[in-house]
Amino acid sequence: MESLQEEIKAQLVELESFKMEYANAQLECNATDERANILASEVIGLEEKASEHLWLNLMVHQSHLIHSLSSLLLNKCS
Repeated sequence: MESLQEEIKAQLVELESFKMEYANAQLECNATDERANILASEVIGLEEKASEHLWLNLMVHQSHLIHSLSSLLLNKCS
């Protein structure tokens, strides 16, 4: 009888250990999900900045082209 009680206690200890490991794994997964969300947010922000930067560069380049074409036309017409 005592041996059965000891075996049950040992199994309960093992079960409690498993529960703690499972809870720790859940916490790690939640932390990983949170980090992934933060990184995704940062990537979106960087993409928006890159898009704005490219658009501004395009506008500057277009402005230079228009200025160059205007200069050429003025020189040909004079």
